[in-house]
Amino acid sequence: MTDLDALLHVDDRWNAAYHRGDPDLLGGVLAPDWLGFFPDGTAVTRPQLLTHFPRDPSPTLLFERHAARVHGHTGVTRVSLYDGARRVQSVLRVYACRDGQWQAVSAQVVG
Repeated sequence: MTDLDALLHVDDRWNAAYHRGDPDLLGGVLAPDWLGFFPDGTAVTRPQLLTHFPRDPSPTLLFERHAARVHGHTGVTRVSLYDGARRVQSVLRVYACRDGQWQAVSAQVVG
């Protein structure tokens, strides 16, 4: 499996966690030191995200991946989340390959 394939697999697991409303699945994707940011600059830690994770997702959630790149031990994806036809948010996700395993280390919700 190429690094890009491995990155896409982890990114797909993140999306599946939202579809299932499964914080445990997401917890397996996020690095212990994961840190995210909302458009207004508010930071959210891994424990905060997992605590407030939506457990009853809309059945019409859809993720669209716009880009995925690997740069050495760093990977980046850009996705948009839709609820039906309405775009809810777009997110830049940053991953790191640590000890041969890809994990999300940060995310920026861009609107």
